[in-house]
Amino acid sequence: MFKISATYTRDQIHSSVGGSKQAYIPTLNGSVVAICVQLNLNPRAPRELLCGIGPVIAKSAQLLASTAHKVPVFVKKDVNQWEYTGLYRPIASHTSGPRFNAMLAGSGRPPSDVSLAIEMSP
Repeated sequence: MFKISATYTRDQIHSSVGGSKQAYIPTLNGSVVAICVQLNLNPRAPRELLCGIGPVIAKSAQLLASTAHKVPVFVKKDVNQWEYTGLYRPIASHTSGPRFNAMLAGSGRPPSDVSLAIEMSP
């Protein structure tokens, strides 16, 4: 479907997996279909994801954290250029505590800006 290190547009990603063209955790029929993140907000992506706040984002983050299957992860390289980094699945999630704080360290994001920190595994 996707080739590691190749770049894709959000239209191409959407055509392949469905879901929203704007959300960074696109879903379809209650299932996460991809993850599209920016390194300025997720500096250790794709292994660590910092999910923002707000009801829609928090709900998508919780859905991702409970996902058992691997999903394609893309990292933004330029305007509408998303590099495919592989298939990843969540292995742990944190809302507070030492691991949560460690995942935020160096990100430039305050804890109040992150609803969930998710550890991912290829």
